[in-house]
Amino acid sequence: MWIFVAYFVPQILPEAKVSNRQKSGIIFRNESWSGEITITGDIWAMPGTRVNIIPGTKISVRRLGDIFNLDWLPWHLKQGMNTEEEWMGVKNGEFFWDEQNKISLYFAKVYALGMKEQPIIIEAENATEETKVEFNVISIKEGIVSFGKLSNYRKMSLGNKVTVRDSRLSNTGECSLCADRTSPTIYNNIFESAVRAYITVDGGSPKISNNLFTVSKGKGVIVDPERFGAPLIYYNNFEMPGSVALEFTGGGEEIGGTVILNSFSGGSIIEIPCDSKVQIAQNSIVGVLRFAHSGNCVGSLILGANFWQTTDKEAIFREKIVDKEKRFEVLIPAILSTPPADIGRLKE
Repeated sequence: MWIFVAYFVPQILPEAKVSNRQKSGIIFRNESWSGEITITGDIWAMPGTRVNIIPGTKISVRRLGDIFNLDWLPWHLKQGMNTEEEWMGVKNGEFFWDEQNKISLYFAKVYALGMKEQPIIIEAENATEETKVEFNVISIKEGIVSFGKLSNYRKMSLGNKVTVRDSRLSNTGECSLCADRTSPTIYNNIFESAVRAYITVDGGSPKISNNLFTVSKGKGVIVDPERFGAPLIYYNNFEMPGSVALEFTGGGEEIGGTVILNSFSGGSIIEIPCDSKVQIAQNSIVGVLRFAHSGNCVGSLILGANFWQTTDKEAIFREKIVDKEKRFEVLIPAILSTPPADIGRLKE
């Protein structure tokens, strides 16, 4: 019965038009959104449904007063700021979910196909450039978000068959985009200001390319490949002086992923564990490569050919590769004297 309701009923019912109105609750049929939509409570879409969002649509999410809360997990109901150690994923200094008052959006399929002149906006109600995190989750299992302006949410969870492209993501919390054991495509976006990170990858293999990551309180891209994750990170500009632009955690994975043809600005940091399998090659690394301290690093790691602003190996090991433990060796068989011609974002 559940399968019939979740997957077959949406195919039988005609598509519902949702325009210039308030919205909350369960979506059990295909819908088309347009105009100005105010989200007043949690949205939970049945697995077989599809939401089409028309170019120029503005979706405003109410900051307080969730009239249709669908998340009653006790740790998500907790309120206030965490002033102690990390608890249920909420770090010290971060606000708890307060799910009874804060809104979450859980979609199945979403096709939000904006246009350059008519972007799709998803933000907190009455938001300004100074507005921070005001609602909890945007979750999309399948679909496309293009030419969007998305802001003021805690996290945006992406399924395997999701593409986010040509969009601007700003003033977010835990992660502007999250790939938890999934492999979405993240292409040609601009990331501005996140509390914790712009992109987090846990065990997934997303394609992350042609994006601009700007200065932020949080980090750029955090990757935990776990065992079989292999993200492909290429043609990106990390303009993040003084911040961790790219961090690989864990170590000991089977593959690790590839970091190639990226531009890392001066003062930016790439951080990896000594037993990481990630391949780092053909990048411009004007910042530093830092090794996460473990206290038991032994053996060696071979780096691919990168541009370091110098071809002097002694200078690279002295100034560019930092926090290497004494019993661990880093090998650099080749050094690029100039950056690759096609490095970083494609020029429009």
